[in-house]
Amino acid sequence: MSLSTAIIASSRAATPLATLINDDCSAVGGVFRLDYSSAVVLTDDWRKTQAGGVPSGAFLLASAGKQTPEGFALDDQELILLRVRGTAGLPNESDLVQTRLAVVRDAGDSGKGFDEVTDELTRNELQQSAFDCEVIGTFYTEPNSTTIEFGSDIDNVVSSARYQVFLPSEKVLSWIASYPEPKGNDLLTLGAVRFASTRRRARAAGVDKANVDVHVDDFVGRKTAVFGMTRTGKSNTIKTLVTAIATHAALNGTQVGQLIFDPQGEYANVNAQDQTGLRLLGDADRVRIYRMGATGADAQVRPLAMNFYDRANFDAVVDFVNSAVNEQYGGYAYVKAFTAINWSEPDRNADYGDWLTWTKAVVGLYGLLAECGITGGGFTPAGLEFGWTQALFSSFEDAHPGLVTQVGRHYRAATPEAARRVMQFMVNDGSWNQRSQTSGGGDTAFKFIADFNNRASGKAAIRQLREFHSSSSSQRVEEQVWDDMQSGRLAIVDLAYGSGDVAKIISENIVNYLLSRANDRFREGHDAVAFQIVVEEAHNLFERGAKDVAGNPWVRLSKEAAKYQIGLVYATQEVSSVDQRILSNTSNWLIAHLNSDNETRELSHYYDFKTWAESIRRVEDQGFVRMKTYSGKYIVPVQVAKFDHSMINKARQAAGLAEISAPSQPAEVVQ
Repeated sequence: MSLSTAIIASSRAATPLATLINDDCSAVGGVFRLDYSSAVVLTDDWRKTQAGGVPSGAFLLASAGKQTPEGFALDDQELILLRVRGTAGLPNESDLVQTRLAVVRDAGDSGKGFDEVTDELTRNELQQSAFDCEVIGTFYTEPNSTTIEFGSDIDNVVSSARYQVFLPSEKVLSWIASYPEPKGNDLLTLGAVRFASTRRRARAAGVDKANVDVHVDDFVGRKTAVFGMTRTGKSNTIKTLVTAIATHAALNGTQVGQLIFDPQGEYANVNAQDQTGLRLLGDADRVRIYRMGATGADAQVRPLAMNFYDRANFDAVVDFVNSAVNEQYGGYAYVKAFTAINWSEPDRNADYGDWLTWTKAVVGLYGLLAECGITGGGFTPAGLEFGWTQALFSSFEDAHPGLVTQVGRHYRAATPEAARRVMQFMVNDGSWNQRSQTSGGGDTAFKFIADFNNRASGKAAIRQLREFHSSSSSQRVEEQVWDDMQSGRLAIVDLAYGSGDVAKIISENIVNYLLSRANDRFREGHDAVAFQIVVEEAHNLFERGAKDVAGNPWVRLSKEAAKYQIGLVYATQEVSSVDQRILSNTSNWLIAHLNSDNETRELSHYYDFKTWAESIRRVEDQGFVRMKTYSGKYIVPVQVAKFDHSMINKARQAAGLAEISAPSQPAEVVQ
């Protein structure tokens, strides 16, 4: 070789793409058939063994070039990325089968070893095989550029005999799995590349430790789906993501609030087995937990309730009541009439008669709540004012002395029990309908309340709201959570202690409130408040076909959240249970084991998960997911790292907090 030829070969072996190939990648064969979507790779048993095995789903790199003393030199600055999807037959496959059959027969009949009944040439022929590969795309560099780019196809097909095929080393495999490379504090090591349940050869070859790094920004403000059967690592994956986002925000000096709806209490509490938990990411100023029956013994835990008899919460109370009765009995005429009541307060001076009618309806609603067992505390700030006549007041006072007081020309109830008594008095007396004889109108709002009061089923739905009421609560939960999101806190709504439809009602009310506040900021031209919403057991909250877009906060969230910079992470066991409108707007997918071909068939409608369907059904290893991210160009199989104290302490360190060891569960008493 001349000096000039050697220099040229040396430079061709030192380009960015050639450097990848020459970084301990193992040659496993060559391409003997190539088209725009697939390739067949000729290999043999010896090269596969030397490479440490080639599992199904493995990445391979094909490149046109030749081996030189300086390394593999590329003819063209591109590498074709392949994925092994199975085996392929060779052109002489029938002859090989006949030869193998003869060898097996001869060895069996003679009792000799295979090597003893074959010559070397035959043995070499019998060891040949082929991989059927999917063409994923092309890594390439532009002329006079060292930046490696990726295209999701190939733009030319040349003589396939020129292509040699390589199995990536640990370093190169990590680079492929993490492409495009995250920069700086945007880095999250989610886990390691894993192609198969059996990992013996991967461990022997050292490629089982090839890290998978993702962009944290891929998950902030976007939709993320985590699917998998119970005990396949969904919760661990979510904890890892939540911790990474908290760490990322702290390191970058930004505020990204995170809200978790926790139906089982696994995020709100410290795990008894390994003493880890998301609540350990910060103190009471950084991590807040909302729970039914909170006593105040734990500074991080706040009541998941509000004061129903605080007049400032009237609109929220109406929303709660309407949600509860609509959820179970929305098809009944009496419920439709009740939930259609217009609760807007008339102008007291301009429409005094309508205002008096409205006050009777308000008394009726609060009386209905007390009738359903929502008791405790009194009306704040100064009792419940309503209009009545002196004659009615006198009659009521004779039967219930001291419950209602007269203030000027109006009357005031101080307690829920007083409102209940007034409501029952008005229902029995019929005085609410006095106007019908003169004006033809009557107090129709109170009529609907009186009718509802006679329905045991409707009142049973309202009784479910009893645990939402706390006379000691000074602020709505929705307002507190909105403040948490503005302040970049982690808020965990512990729904493990709710009953009936409590979890659904509270979560939908919180989401509707957050969307409303975010929309207000958007319309007023203020900067968006970026935050994440995490939903476990998502099928319970936004099942397919449940409501239209306008009435479903989760579908609204998937449609509107991008402009508000609100992200959604949802986890469930069934792809088919999730509204298709939400699936269609999902950017990140992490898929663990699913045992049903119905579910994998549904999943196959998105990206190229069809390729992984069989593996997803067959492999049950905990934490083994197939991942497609917003910026990722292809699906990567990942063994997700286990959530542990090192992750927790990294987040605490980023937030300027002291590191911790395995602590005990805080002594919060739930009643």
